[in-house]
Amino acid sequence: MTFVYLLLLFFGSHIYLEKKGLPQFIDNSKLRYVLVGSIGVIILSIVLGTVLWIGAFCAMTATVLSSSIIAYKFRSKFEKMERGKSV
Repeated sequence: MTFVYLLLLFFGSHIYLEKKGLPQFIDNSKLRYVLVGSIGVIILSIVLGTVLWIGAFCAMTATVLSSSIIAYKFRSKFEKMERGKSV
């Protein structure tokens, strides 16, 4: 059941990002800050999840959402590099 939830969350977040894109704040920030922020969000979800007794669920959700954002950000940077733009 958890696997189905994570799979739907992964596909849903990718579909959302393809249609709407990233928020302006994340889109303008550098990839390294997005990576550090994602690690922070995952650690925060582990800590809060442990306190609230839903640690694994929170950590998995944060990891899937963070990985979707990182993949979208990396893919958009790579597309700009393919076109010959300076990144």
